[in-house]
Amino acid sequence: MFRPRCLPEAQLNVCTKRADWSCGRVAGLSGCIASLVHDAVSNPAEVVKQRMQMLQSPYRGVWECARHVYRSEGARAFYRSYGTQVAMNVPFQALHFATYEACTARLNPARAYDPLAHALAGAAGGALAAAATTPLDVCKTVLNTQERAARADGLLDAAAAVLRASGPRGFFRGLQARVLYQMPAAAICWLTYETFKHALGGAADDARRPRRRWPAPRCAWPPPTCRPRRPGAAGPQARRPAGAR
Repeated sequence: MFRPRCLPEAQLNVCTKRADWSCGRVAGLSGCIASLVHDAVSNPAEVVKQRMQMLQSPYRGVWECARHVYRSEGARAFYRSYGTQVAMNVPFQALHFATYEACTARLNPARAYDPLAHALAGAAGGALAAAATTPLDVCKTVLNTQERAARADGLLDAAAAVLRASGPRGFFRGLQARVLYQMPAAAICWLTYETFKHALGGAADDARRPRRRWPAPRCAWPPPTCRPRRPGAAGPQARRPAGAR
């Protein structure tokens, strides 16, 4: 990005904040799009996983569970919670990516390779996103684990079932476990990503990146009155018309 160095410091700070905000919006949108594609592929596997994790689950393997779900409930059962999954993961990824970028801007303003900063920013993003989307995760689990005739067929039905069974507190069951799971997972994910990015070519970029943030030394892009004089150059007094005082 072009950074005119002779702008006032206040204007430079405004430009920095706008750039950081723009970066956060792009990161959030990227997370939303990635979530849509990811959920379309992974939702059937999520249904099978949660059926096998049920207490006293009758299934002995993945394929047995998948065949039973397909034969007894049809292919639609694998995507019964897709709408809820998207409704949960889109804000989850948006919060996750945006929080990571915001924390990185605070902890690592030079954007150099810093394992501790990457891990802390990732853990913060995962924790905040997990806590904020726990009610949707509870509804998704209700949709995925019900068998036979579905009592809930969508997000609103699942939310009503949770409210009837456990009250408002039911939407936050498993909050601590979800946050404790997502924090190290997100930290490891971002640390691994940044490490490989650095190892596969980021080291040269870090070497070229300045360690100090702006304002940079003034007058690198100067108006005429700001330029240093060359040795022997005539100053303003020498260029006055003859006879001028």
